[in-house]
Amino acid sequence: MRISYKNFKFISWNVRGMVKVVKLKQVITRLKQLESSIAFIQETHLLREDLVKVRRRWPGKVLASCCPSHSRGVMVLIHNSVPFQVNNTIYDKAGRFLVVQGTLLKETFNLVNVYGPNDDNPSFFENLFLLIATLPGKIILAGDLNCTLDPKLDRSSGIDTSHSQTRKKIQQYLKDLNLCDPWRIQNPNKQEFSRYSAVFKSYSRIDYFLISSSLLPTITKCIYDSIVLSDHAPTSLFYKVEQVNSRSNKWRLHPKWIHDSDFIKFVGEHIDLYFSINTTQTTAAIRWEAFKAYIRGQMISFTSSKFNKFKQTMNELNNKIRELEREVTIDDSTQKKQELLTLKAKYEELSMLKAEDGLIRLKQTFYDQGEKPGKLLAWQIKKLESDRAINIIRNDQGELSTDPTEINNTFVSYYKTLYNSDSPLDLVNQNTFLDRLVFPCISEGMKNELEREINFNDVSDAITNMRGGKASGPDGLPIDIYKLFKAKLIPPLLDVYLESFKTGCLPATLRSALITLILKPSKAPAESGSYRPISLLNSDSKIIAKALAMRLERALPAIIHGDQNGFVQNRQGFHNVRRVLNIIHKCEESPDTAILSLDAEKAFDRVEWPYLIEVLKRFGFGDHFRRWVEILLADSVAMVSTNNLISHPFELFRGTRQGSPISPLLFVLAMEPLAIAIRSHPSIHGIKIGETLHKTAMYADDTILFLSHLAESIPSLLKLFDQFGSFSGFKVNKEKSSIMFLNVNERMKPVVSHPFVNATEGFKYLGIRVTPKISDLSSANYEPMVIEVSEEITRLISLPLSLLGRINIVKMTILPKFLYIFQSVPLAPPPSFFSKTRKLLSNFIWNNRKPRLRLSLLYLPYDRGGLQFPNLEWYYWAAQLRA
Repeated sequence: MRISYKNFKFISWNVRGMVKVVKLKQVITRLKQLESSIAFIQETHLLREDLVKVRRRWPGKVLASCCPSHSRGVMVLIHNSVPFQVNNTIYDKAGRFLVVQGTLLKETFNLVNVYGPNDDNPSFFENLFLLIATLPGKIILAGDLNCTLDPKLDRSSGIDTSHSQTRKKIQQYLKDLNLCDPWRIQNPNKQEFSRYSAVFKSYSRIDYFLISSSLLPTITKCIYDSIVLSDHAPTSLFYKVEQVNSRSNKWRLHPKWIHDSDFIKFVGEHIDLYFSINTTQTTAAIRWEAFKAYIRGQMISFTSSKFNKFKQTMNELNNKIRELEREVTIDDSTQKKQELLTLKAKYEELSMLKAEDGLIRLKQTFYDQGEKPGKLLAWQIKKLESDRAINIIRNDQGELSTDPTEINNTFVSYYKTLYNSDSPLDLVNQNTFLDRLVFPCISEGMKNELEREINFNDVSDAITNMRGGKASGPDGLPIDIYKLFKAKLIPPLLDVYLESFKTGCLPATLRSALITLILKPSKAPAESGSYRPISLLNSDSKIIAKALAMRLERALPAIIHGDQNGFVQNRQGFHNVRRVLNIIHKCEESPDTAILSLDAEKAFDRVEWPYLIEVLKRFGFGDHFRRWVEILLADSVAMVSTNNLISHPFELFRGTRQGSPISPLLFVLAMEPLAIAIRSHPSIHGIKIGETLHKTAMYADDTILFLSHLAESIPSLLKLFDQFGSFSGFKVNKEKSSIMFLNVNERMKPVVSHPFVNATEGFKYLGIRVTPKISDLSSANYEPMVIEVSEEITRLISLPLSLLGRINIVKMTILPKFLYIFQSVPLAPPPSFFSKTRKLLSNFIWNNRKPRLRLSLLYLPYDRGGLQFPNLEWYYWAAQLRA
């Protein structure tokens, strides 16, 4: 990767007035001396008519929010050397803030200049942050907040009792919008101050840069200069733009084009044109690969042309509006006013297209009963974009790095190692282990169904059953294109599949995947292993995997034991939870018994392919189906995407890709021999209740083992794990696996040595807190959930939503949390639970105001005058009846 850099220096400074020409010249001169690229100035004390004096002296753009009197006032100065394109500005009539929206080297920014109130005024910052949340792009907020964020470090006395509510509100929104203080990150324990109070003879740090966390890798340093000409020091932020001349951008078709009739007609015509010219002159694979390159080029040409026309129209409208506004100030005739209103209405209409793009992108179909989604939608976009950034990682040398290229390279190294087999093929040990097991086999009729050749209907059904609106793979073509043009695309695509089966190899793009990373809950973001790799496969690759998966899923219930509830038809995860709780209830205080919760290390990514193929054979799958699985796995390659950087491809040698429709089903098959081995092992003793012996409960890789006679069972189990892992890739993370002894004395003093975590207070399984005493189960699960929901409501309550919007929030985000506990926990909630949640939800939907309607009325359906507000008690009883 060839990389060049461009440096910019942002400066924030409370100048304490610049009305007098002498002071103005001093300020401008200092900014030039500091080599300011973009300056955020607070307390200008300028009126609107005074700005001409600044424009005469500053070589660049001057934007300002002025107060009607000679007080307050903020200003943003952009030097002529900075290629910042201003798209919009948001002014505050009180002169407290200014937002400048624009682009800098193709990156969208919101420059937010703030002069905070002197009093403790959290509502000011709440309104400001809610405004920021509606704006697309990254945030650089700078200014004098008149509030310390860390009193112990940010005030010379170490104490600051003022502005406590403001401080709390700012910290809340820093978390919600994923903003950070770069100076504090670079100086975690340092005391340095930006303001001196002559009255109180004290120093404080109240001048900040607060930026989107994703910008951290581009910040080289953040410093405070000396306090001169004002009682505040200029704060400098050094920003280094990385210009990557490599695989830094992945084209993908924007979902909005799927709904554009001109686009659909255009693409359909070019599909017909291509396949009318390219018939059978070459292989099906080459013809298909060339087609995807051709149609992608046509799509890019069409969408770029449309976008440029739209942009040109908007610019022309904007210029006409500005020109007419100037004319209206001279001649305010009715005709000119009407013309201006017409132009503004047209501009507003075109601007709405951008909001619709966001709606499609987030698949927000709720709030269709009158709720305006603008701010909530933008809020979700902001969190979605910020959560994807990986700003810091520990590299192979154990050092923390914020360099985007090094972050990408670190993940490539990690996944190369992870997907490289570390279990040498040992057929003797593998077969010896598997030969001892009794495998159930698929029926002859099911085998014949699985062995059928892939046909038109299989491909068609697969496309129909795949959900639209999903992220596309490296080729950028979403499944929606295949749905739209199914009749045109299936014949050549089917030719590719049939040819690939004969040759034993898929075309190159069908073997390629783009790995995107999702941080696991409660994991350290600086560790490579804390992320879940999701393989974005090309749609044509997912279609054949889906076709095979639709056949396979019908076979699994007959061959996968009822202990496994993951990815098997008509089985639910909460069934496992209830089973675990029932056994604890029955065997509470039983001696020499325990429940072991296993943590399998990178279970999906460590499955060895030769082992998987052998397992398919043992379950009775025929040559045809096994060959298809081998083809899907063979010669697979992947690229890693981090922070808009895409690595070069590398080869995979094991693992089931998390993103392929067939992967979960193959993984369940790969785990089943371990379950069979445990259930049939004479020295691994389960827990017997009545006539039933319980040993395993599984949900994919989340495994629970019920054990007794521990002195014999645990060593036998560890030995079995080692044997099974030697050829399968399975590896138990003993440091993260928990064992809970059912007898209270044995929990405090285990009767047998073991390498697992001793779960004296219980453990978490499938999101449910499992406690040693069933009597503690209800409070252990419901009380933390009420706290979690209360915190979520605190974050959401300030959003400007209608009553319908708030009810929909409850249905979408709060109800599912409780519903899962209702289904999983067999005990009644604590006595005060329903009254607490009723009050909590009522306060939320009425925005902490007096309710205007009774809840009993809101519970009713629409046709009876209600709003179908969820009644948690009804949901609780329904869940008990279902379970």
